[in-house]
Amino acid sequence: MIIELLQRDWFEEIWREREEKIYPKLFGSLPPTVIPVPVETLRAILGYEKEIDNAWLHYAVIEVAPNEKHEDWIYVTSAFSQPWKAESKAELDRNSYSGYGYEMLLRTSARAGWAVDILHRLTAYQIGVYFEQTKGKLFQWGDWMPLNGPINSEVADSPVRGMLLTRPRDISDRFELTSGQVDLLQIVGITGPELAYGLYKGFDRLENLLFEAKAAPTTDPTRPVISLPAQYPLPSQLAERF
Repeated sequence: MIIELLQRDWFEEIWREREEKIYPKLFGSLPPTVIPVPVETLRAILGYEKEIDNAWLHYAVIEVAPNEKHEDWIYVTSAFSQPWKAESKAELDRNSYSGYGYEMLLRTSARAGWAVDILHRLTAYQIGVYFEQTKGKLFQWGDWMPLNGPINSEVADSPVRGMLLTRPRDISDRFELTSGQVDLLQIVGITGPELAYGLYKGFDRLENLLFEAKAAPTTDPTRPVISLPAQYPLPSQLAERF
């Protein structure tokens, strides 16, 4: 069924609408190639016994260099907003959400292969949830998650070992496709103490502190914990993952 979708004109047109019209308007000129999620990453996250649908290899990350629209490097996913479960163009609803209902982006001050790796891992996890291959939930603004290690595996002592999904503040946080609405979920790396603060005082407050401290919207794996108004303990099960 999914392979058939990839061969349908209306389905391909939605792809072009996002990557040839909307993304350039939001992020500036895009590179000629994308970075597809590797089979090895899908198997590592979903389980080596799982059958990998070839269509999942169309999920990718686009690396956008600094340009006139932004000074940082932007890494944005592609394919989550495709209407994978629609069987015909007649089923599309512009007033509903398209596909998963979102795309993810992660921003860095310099070119960062680790950003691609993180997005590929999160892609595999969300594919598993959407297609009922694994337990979990689809992401939305305000969600947070431990990453079970440093956000950049090459910076072993990095305290940035989790993520918070925020709304972009300098670009539109939502766009519209023929197939429906799409939220832009901006990933910001967080530390254990920051997560604890968010759990106790609220993630809206934490998000504001991260932006004020310049720890957002770009993520720097080498940064220290930001200055927090108060310190709180992480629950033991979370502390083990930081």
